[in-house]
Amino acid sequence: MTFAALPKAELHCHLIGVISPSLLTGLRQRGDKVLIEPSALDSAYPICDIASFKRWMELTRPYQMESLEAMYPILSAHVSSLIEQRVVYAEIMLSPSMFPRDRSAFWKAVHAWRNWTDSLEGKQVQIEFLMIVPRTLHPDLLTRDTETFIELYRRGLIAGVALVGPENGESLERFVPSFARWREAGLGVEIHAGEHCGPESVRDALKYGCPSRLGHALSAFQEPALLEEIRRANIHIEFCLSSNIRTAAVAHLEGHPAGRARQLGIGFSLNTDNPGAFQCSLNGEFDLAAKALGFGADDFADVFSNSLSARFQPKLRYLNSS
Repeated sequence: MTFAALPKAELHCHLIGVISPSLLTGLRQRGDKVLIEPSALDSAYPICDIASFKRWMELTRPYQMESLEAMYPILSAHVSSLIEQRVVYAEIMLSPSMFPRDRSAFWKAVHAWRNWTDSLEGKQVQIEFLMIVPRTLHPDLLTRDTETFIELYRRGLIAGVALVGPENGESLERFVPSFARWREAGLGVEIHAGEHCGPESVRDALKYGCPSRLGHALSAFQEPALLEEIRRANIHIEFCLSSNIRTAAVAHLEGHPAGRARQLGIGFSLNTDNPGAFQCSLNGEFDLAAKALGFGADDFADVFSNSLSARFQPKLRYLNSS
């Protein structure tokens, strides 16, 4: 099967995670500004557990703080890669910290970022953005971001929010007012849960976040009753095969929960998560699903349909919604 020819949609990708030594080297050769020495980032590889991934994240920190100018060529390279892989719809997670802190400059920068993204699409791929909410976010910043994200959504600049970060055993109860405000305003809500913690992480996300999508949700497959709750509620799961292997969230791809989700009829997508960090592509994720899990043409058609059905932006600019 030629995966390059299949239409695809991606719902779980962090823009910071696109960065790789080879990408930085290419950008520098083109004359673009880079914030990390490619050789320094190369020292973080191979990523084979959560500790080595955290080291990779630490090395990319310069791109996580008011780095908008340097992120333009990174997004450009990523959008080109999506088009080459025949991705027709993609949601990309951004951190608000990459934009200016001054509020007037912030709004001007986000509008310019959206306009420039529109120019990259070329009517071949639709790019939508989600703003991330770290689990460790300070309460004062959460209050500010709650209203800011609603205004970003009202201006058509983002489609939803994603709660991210390593699971630390703390409940998400303190986020309840924000989740409620976002849902009422129309934003999509996604929560990373059940990646490196047990089913209690997923149950907590469902109880306090009421998300329409879960990132990873691997440990949910340890409890049939929890899986049935997810299926009945039609909650979409964003699977990331290479990511789960690289961070040791799963030991073997052959036993990855995506295979069981297919059998149970739970809606899910296949995603790269951090393609630069995990040295993967969406075409490669499809190849892994075929080889390790036995996915065929009908399965990939279902993945595409389920991914589009779970998108946070109702309006499709270049595809018929059917």
